[in-house]
Amino acid sequence: MRQQDMLRTAMKQSGQTRQRLAERLGVSRRTLDKWLLPETSRDFRRMPETALRLLAAQYGVRKSTGLGKPYDWSDPAITDDALILAVLRRAEFPDLVQLCIDQGLDRVKCRVDTALGLVPAAERPILARILARMLRSIDIALTDAAGHRNPV
Repeated sequence: MRQQDMLRTAMKQSGQTRQRLAERLGVSRRTLDKWLLPETSRDFRRMPETALRLLAAQYGVRKSTGLGKPYDWSDPAITDDALILAVLRRAEFPDLVQLCIDQGLDRVKCRVDTALGLVPAAERPILARILARMLRSIDIALTDAAGHRNPV
């Protein structure tokens, strides 16, 4: 699916204006307008991968399916830090949950700044927002789960 179609589908499904969708994606309205231009336009801009992931996560709009993972959970050669950074850069929620369970939420949180430093500058604000929301949700879920196991 072309990015213009993905954005229009997200706006239609959620009933949002361009301004509101731009705010939700953490970009300016002007940036969103450039993403909506035809690819033949000289002002057309490609959406960063993190924006595509955010669209998929929030609106169920996907560019494609069957994306391969950049790591193998069972690979003994991959270091814990390399695995943490790969999962953070990919920003896939189920993988991030598994990583926090395996490695510990605090350890994963400590590596966020390093992971953000590895992505292009244009993608950092969006990825930072995505990771902050995901990690906050995981923190709440883990805290709730711990509270249910050990009632006071």
